[in-house]
This record gives sequence, C-alpha cells and structure tokens, in this order.
Amino acid sequence: MKPFSTKWLTVPITCSLALFVTACSQSPSFTLPALANSNNKAVGTIIWRDLATTAPDKVQPFYHNVFGWNFETVNDDYSLITYKGQNIAGMAKMPSNSSTNYWLPVISTNNIDNTLTQSEQSGGKTLIKKTTLKGRGELAVIQDPQGAVFSILNTFTGDPSALPKQDSNWIWQEIWTDNITQSQNFYQKLGNYKASNKSLLGHSYPYLAINEQAAFGFVKKPNADVPTTWVNYIKVSDINATVEKVESNGGYVLMAPTKEVRNGTVAIIRDPAGAGFVIQEMK
Repeated sequence: MKPFSTKWLTVPITCSLALFVTACSQSPSFTLPALANSNNKAVGTIIWRDLATTAPDKVQPFYHNVFGWNFETVNDDYSLITYKGQNIAGMAKMPSNSSTNYWLPVISTNNIDNTLTQSEQSGGKTLIKKTTLKGRGELAVIQDPQGAVFSILNTFTGDPSALPKQDSNWIWQEIWTDNITQSQNFYQKLGNYKASNKSLLGHSYPYLAINEQAAFGFVKKPNADVPTTWVNYIKVSDINATVEKVESNGGYVLMAPTKEVRNGTVAIIRDPAGAGFVIQEMK
C-alpha cells in the first residue's frame, strides 16, 4: 500500500475503555441488549463491533448519511447501530478528554478464562479482565503482542448470525501488522483456527479459517505511522461516490482509491472523530 499523508488512528486508550466497561458492569440499572437469542455459538469469528467514540453527535450523522445506518439509544452512554432492521454494531461514548476513537472487533468464545490464558501464554496482554455485562455476556479486552486491540465475548443467549454481504454492511476484517507470521501464530493459538493463504491480485494473502470459513486476514502495515491494528471493511457498490460522501459529511480519506492497491477498489477512511475503517467496492 502507498503511505498516507494523514496519520492513521491511534491505539485505543485502555483507561477510557476500562472506565466504560466497569461503569456498565457495576450499574444496577444498566442492561445491554442480547446480541441474539439463538443459543448457537460462532466461536472464533467476529460476531460484533463496538465503536468507542468521544463524539457521538458528530459520528451519528456521518454514518447515517454515508451508509444509511440508524442509531437506537440504550442509555446515555451506549447505542445500537442498525441497518435495514438488523443490529450490526454498538456505539459507546468515551469521555470527551479521551483520545479513544476506535472500531473494536469482538470475537466469540465459549470460555473467557481459557482464551485469556492462551493469550497471555502467547504474549498477549489482558487490558480489561473478565467482566459480566448484564444482558449480553462475559467480556474481556486483549492487546496482542504486536499491539492490536480486540475484545472477546461469551454471550449468554447465543451469537448472532453472519451479516448479509450487502452494500453498507460489514464484510471483512484483518490485522495490519509489522510481522505477519508472529501475528498469525498468536491468533491461531487462541482457537481451533487453520492457517491458510489465497492469491489476491497476484499476491499471497494469509488468513485464518475456522470450521472451513475464513475468519480474518493479515496484511503488512503500510508505514510507520500505522500502529498494529485491527481493520474492519464495509462493502460499497461505488467507491468514488462513497469517498465523496465521506468528505462531504466531515470524514477523512486517508488513502483514496488507487490502481496500485487492489485495483482501485478500496479506500481508507477515518470518521469525524478519528475512528478508522476501510471501504471496498464489490459488485
């Protein structure tokens, strides 16, 4: 990838996330909606994403105008994000003096303690220890050995089904890292993953699969301004039109579509508060 002229998002500030999770767990009146009532688990896959943001009032109109997302208030600090009648993510309000603006991916597990032990034995760091969120499940937050931050969740009532691969919806996720081999080895030890590769526009693309389904990929990060981080992808049908919407609604284009990167089908975006993601054109 070409370097960007503007810096990528920073690594999440742990104390802000910890304060929010602690407040949620200790409040007697705070109950989060269940992600599903399926009684099924999709262990090892990304089942949810939470936007930690310092500026809900700025990012809500951005995501609504660019992607058609809607926001349903749960309480003063948390909202559900819906698209075409389906819950697709959450939004957590961070303190205004924080710099935490980040899309936090959530991986399903059926045993928080085991996953944390496997992570720590492989060099991961537990940023937020196992915490019970009423109505939703047991949650913890991990930083991998290269610095990428993600969450694990053992739901009480089952995991949601995979989202439909439609425009303005999540379609993929990957880790951008200095050392693909080390990152892949770390995540493979967290579950029953199979290391795989596929050819992507003439280049080898490594990823992990579980139950014969691709779970997430790995990319060499483009430059030193980019910390090792999880990156989430949103599907669009017209990359250039979406880039125009991003800019006209207060977002930032860190990398415009270019033929040198996936034949001009992707752009790297930052929302008005600073949370980063990628859009990809798929017909």
